[in-house]
Amino acid sequence: MVAVAESINLLTFLVLLHLATSQAPAPPPFSPPFNITHILLDAHDFNVAASALQASGVATQFEELERGVGITLFVPTDLAFASSTNLLRSLPAEKKALVLKFHALHSYYPLGSLQSIVNPVQPTLATEDTAAGLFTLNITRLSNGSSDVSIATGLVQASITRTVFDQNPLAIFAVSNVLLPKDLFNRTTHTSEAAPPAVQLAGAAPGPGADGRVAVMSAGTGTGQRIDSLFWLLIATGLIYLVHSPCPC
Repeated sequence: MVAVAESINLLTFLVLLHLATSQAPAPPPFSPPFNITHILLDAHDFNVAASALQASGVATQFEELERGVGITLFVPTDLAFASSTNLLRSLPAEKKALVLKFHALHSYYPLGSLQSIVNPVQPTLATEDTAAGLFTLNITRLSNGSSDVSIATGLVQASITRTVFDQNPLAIFAVSNVLLPKDLFNRTTHTSEAAPPAVQLAGAAPGPGADGRVAVMSAGTGTGQRIDSLFWLLIATGLIYLVHSPCPC
């Protein structure tokens, strides 16, 4: 009788154990963070951004933030970076990282949320590294009736050109310009960077094979020299074209 009772108790225990384990919810599958660098390289046209994020270590910081409330990135295209290369190259490493963090919001915002955002002034990850009120972005929907989203820094304005990646907790959008923070760059610096090539050539020495009279743009003082200077400046800017006839000899 004792053996039978022990068998019943063991059977009961096994049944209860089976019920307990079968009703317990399965643990959620482990999902590693997205590899932002790989996403940008696969999307093409973001080689500069991918390299900068990888070299600075900022990509790793972005990926760690995915596990919280998410992250939204505004990534300039390679063409957009080309127009700001000189400005960014002159920055020390820590400020370059700050500019990259200026392109990120510490929340997951799909495009629809950005189009209907309530508070246009948004802090960035660069804000978290500095102080409240600094390095903020002004995000608004354009008032022309379209669904385009405008992003202003107080120094430059960009627009979202396409969605590169959107899967909670990560959203990546392509933007038309590098977002230069007014807290790091002043308007004079940005204006001089964007000066047209003709202005930059005004005081430059002639290049190989150039006509020596180009130098009078900086050295001439007489009326005739000023006219000559203007003539060559118009040629340099493409407003006057010289047509060479074949040599009659």
